[in-house]
Amino acid sequence: MAGSESRLRDWAPAIVLALAFKAFYAEADAGQLQWLLRPLAGLLNLLGGFAFQPTPGGEWLDAGHGLVIIKACAGGNFLIASWLGYLWRRRGQPFGPAVLAGTLAAAWLTTLVANALRIVLIAHGQDDLARIGHLSDADAHRLIGIAVYFACLWLQLVGAGAWLAAPALYLGVAVLLPVLKAALSGHGIDAGYALWTAALPLAAVAGYGLWRRLRHHDAGRA
Repeated sequence: MAGSESRLRDWAPAIVLALAFKAFYAEADAGQLQWLLRPLAGLLNLLGGFAFQPTPGGEWLDAGHGLVIIKACAGGNFLIASWLGYLWRRRGQPFGPAVLAGTLAAAWLTTLVANALRIVLIAHGQDDLARIGHLSDADAHRLIGIAVYFACLWLQLVGAGAWLAAPALYLGVAVLLPVLKAALSGHGIDAGYALWTAALPLAAVAGYGLWRRLRHHDAGRA
């Protein structure tokens, strides 16, 4: 019992801060998220092939590629999931201010890399994915984002129960919380968004679980 109470005390500040940031992110505009968007544009420009420039509204435009980095590109939900993921890796240890700040900094860097990878793939692969998969541009765009974010979170949690922790964190932040908010506020939720967001992680977990089962079965037969 004492151990459970201690873990709850450790996690309570992180959960409160995560919920507070999610509420802030929901209401923030692009100008208030420059600490995520500006370094993202800078990294993409540094990688080469991009020329993002700021717009008066706080967004970043690459006219040559026809790309705009908007609020949705900040990856706020992924930042929360990544931060909680780094804390999960340190479960069993006290979460002091230094740990909370250090894991948040690591999550910020992870979000920056994931966002950059997502935009590179969108710029160079979205049209091909839409054509090959017979998808709309919007669905191809969404699929790339879900795949990149979930894969990055999975890799972040390798060795820490990734096959359960990654989908739990991803679906909890990206699907469960919006559904609960919609239910409490009386507003609806985009069913297509929820379906796309849930389907890929669940399919990945099911496939990984089946692969593990088959591998252990083959090992037992050997």
